[in-house]
Amino acid sequence: MDTTLFTSFVGIAFLASMTPGPNNLLLMSSGAMFGLKRTIPHICGVFIGFNILMLAAIFGLDVVLSKLPWLLTVVKIVGAAWLAWLGFKFLQAAFKTHSTQGTESKKQKPARARPFKFYEAALFQWINPKALIMAVALAGAYVGISENIALRTALICGTFLIFGLLSATTWAVAGSTLNRLMSSGQSAKTLNIIMGLLLMGTAVMILMTKAHA
Repeated sequence: MDTTLFTSFVGIAFLASMTPGPNNLLLMSSGAMFGLKRTIPHICGVFIGFNILMLAAIFGLDVVLSKLPWLLTVVKIVGAAWLAWLGFKFLQAAFKTHSTQGTESKKQKPARARPFKFYEAALFQWINPKALIMAVALAGAYVGISENIALRTALICGTFLIFGLLSATTWAVAGSTLNRLMSSGQSAKTLNIIMGLLLMGTAVMILMTKAHA
């Protein structure tokens, strides 16, 4: 094992995991919207989904992408479209009201969106250009960590298992500190709007990502 190269990889993996991106922004928003407990499936989906993506990168995903470079364009369009649709649903939830029949009068209550499900967060990794490009780039750049592919896989995925969980939890907890502001009144509506705009902004960011980065 090349200890120097692995040390360099650890530093890069930490920065890549902790810096803002689609996953971390969505996790923070989910923590704020729904609290940490309801965000756990989202955390697990990102955690498991990205490491499956990294495994694929280690075992030759870059070869597929080099032969079919248009796949990244498809990934960008599908990922951006899906996020834009989710953003629309949050905005729709913000302005949609439903009536609850009381004993004397009707009470108006803003509809609430829901957190990501486990499989949604896991599948999102495959249409998240940042995750896809990062996995392929790091798997290729650090192939010299070890000639033994089993050891290299364990080191790379093990590092991302640690930092990925740390990052996902940190961002979700940061968001959950705002959870107390989320009543069923005006604050819930405002946060639904923020979440919707954030998702749409993330979609735009994905479309602006360079496919060869």
